[in-house]
Amino acid sequence: MNKRSVIIVASFVLAIIALFVVRTQTTKRAAVVEHADRAPEQTSAAPAVVTTGGEKETRPREGGAHPFCAPGSTLYLTQAQQEYRLGERGPNTPDVKDAKRNGALAKVTLRVVDSRGNPVPDADVQVAFFHRGPYSVDGKTDENGFFTAEHMSESDVHFHASKEGYYRTYRNYWFYREGKPCAENGRWIPWNPTLEVVMKEKRNPIPLPMKTVSCFFPVNTSVGFDCERAQLVAPYGMGAVSDLIVNVTGYYVAPTNYSFHLTLSSNGGGYVRYKMDTYSRMWSVYEAPAFEEFHPVLAASITYKHDHLAEDTRFKDDDYLVFCSRVSKGDGGEVRSSNYGKTHGGIKFNIESTRTNTAAISLSYQFNTTPNDRNLESNQ
Repeated sequence: MNKRSVIIVASFVLAIIALFVVRTQTTKRAAVVEHADRAPEQTSAAPAVVTTGGEKETRPREGGAHPFCAPGSTLYLTQAQQEYRLGERGPNTPDVKDAKRNGALAKVTLRVVDSRGNPVPDADVQVAFFHRGPYSVDGKTDENGFFTAEHMSESDVHFHASKEGYYRTYRNYWFYREGKPCAENGRWIPWNPTLEVVMKEKRNPIPLPMKTVSCFFPVNTSVGFDCERAQLVAPYGMGAVSDLIVNVTGYYVAPTNYSFHLTLSSNGGGYVRYKMDTYSRMWSVYEAPAFEEFHPVLAASITYKHDHLAEDTRFKDDDYLVFCSRVSKGDGGEVRSSNYGKTHGGIKFNIESTRTNTAAISLSYQFNTTPNDRNLESNQ
C-alpha cells in the first residue's frame, strides 16, 4: 500500500471516530434536557382542603422560605411527591413542560375562616405568584371571606391572611404535579381551586414568657425541674418544685453505636403530646386539656447499632408537650389545684459524657404560674 492510500484510510478511520463521539455527546445532552424539569425529592407535608367544582379533596401543601412565611413554617413535599409513588408517575405532557419552563396562567380563590369555621370578612390577604420573580396580589376578603387572585406562575403560590384580633396564617399551594396533566392551553388546572385558610382568633392572650434552658445531671438519676425558677431541683440546682421529672439512661460507644432514653414523670400531674400548627402564629392549643387526658409518664429514645438506626422515638421539631404540675388533691381524690405549661418543640436529650456519667436535656417552654388557670394563649 502506497503512502497516499495509507493517508486516505487513516482519514476515514478518524472521521468515523469523530462521528461516534459527537453522537454520544448529543445523546447525553438530550437525556439531561429530558429530565431537567423533574422536581427534587424533599421532606414531608401537611394536608390541606382544596375545593374544585364543589367537591373537596385532600392534598398536601408545600412551602419554602418566603417573606410572607409565618415563624415556624417549614419545607414540604410537592403534591406529586405526596400523592403518587414514583412508579405511578408518567411523563409530563408538552403543556406541563411548557408551563414549568415558561409559566402558565394561574387562578385561586381563598376562603378565610376562623377556628370555628365562620367566614372572616375584611381580612388582609397577600397572594404571591412566582414567574421570573415574585408578584404579589393584595386585597381584602369579601363579606363571605372570599378573595380571588390571578397571575402567571411557574409552579406554586404562597399566601397569608391577617386581621386585627386574629393570628396571621401562612399557607401555600402547588399547581405543578409531576407526571400529571396539571396544565392545559397555557393554564394550570384545576382552574381556580378554592383554598380554605383557617385564621385563629385571639381569645385571651396572657403574659407567658418563653424560657430556654440546658441542664446537666447524672445519668440514670431522676431529677426534678422547677419551671418557675428555670432550675433543676436541689442538689443539682436552685429549684424548689419538681414541675417536670426527667431521667436519662443509656450508653455511648461511638457516633454510630449508642442508645439514649428519656423518661418524663411527675408528682401527680402528667403530659400530653401535640403537633404544632406551623402555619399559624398561634401554634398551640388555646388551653390545657382536662386533667384526665394527661399521661403520668412519657418516654422517648434513640438507638444506633452497628451503623444502623434501630429505634427513634424522639420528639420531632414540630412536637410540643402540654404538662400539668403542682397538683394538690382533696381527700376524695379530686384535683383542687394544679398548674399548666407547654414546651416549644420537644425536649432534646443525650448523654453528654460517659467519662463523667453526665446526661443533658434542653428545652424551651412557657409556664402559667396562676394555679388552676388552663390558659396557654401567650401574648408574645
